[in-house]
Amino acid sequence: CELNEHFEKCPKMKVSCELKCGATMCREDMEQHLYHHCGMVQDTCNLGCGVELTRDELRIHEKDTCVQRIIRCEHCFAYIRFWNNPKHLTECPRVRVPCQLCSVETRRDDMTKHLSEDCKEKEIECPFVKYKCMIRIKRKDMYYHVQENETEHLGLKLTAMEDLITKQSEKIDEQSEKMNKQSEKMNE
Repeated sequence: CELNEHFEKCPKMKVSCELKCGATMCREDMEQHLYHHCGMVQDTCNLGCGVELTRDELRIHEKDTCVQRIIRCEHCFAYIRFWNNPKHLTECPRVRVPCQLCSVETRRDDMTKHLSEDCKEKEIECPFVKYKCMIRIKRKDMYYHVQENETEHLGLKLTAMEDLITKQSEKIDEQSEKMNKQSEKMNE
């Protein structure tokens, strides 16, 4: 009878986990096991979502299913919370998005460059705008515009050069007049 009492209380006696996780330990280590190691103990998610599961379930939950877990964006490689991924994808600079004009897919952070340099559907100014050709047409049609209007463009360029020559001549005349006046004052 005393032997049975001893076995029931013996701190060195091998016992199975009270929560039936399958572990065996000395009776004196049970508290330590339950506090630190037992996968069957109920606990709250460490990531802050509030879910309560067993420690074993929490390991899987925190790694694979918790909405608060940290994931890495596959496009820009930023670290974000899982729940924020849909919003992040609407702002991520590296996500490929279709151009609103030509539907070509381009990284979001390259869209400005695409529109200013490459988009065939973007309306652009004629390269002869500085000579007063005020046409704005799609980039894809500009080559034909320039080819078809070569004579008109040369005329505009010639007119601009004539205007420039006229202005330069006027400036030269003004400078000559000033110089003549100064020369006259010096001779007096």
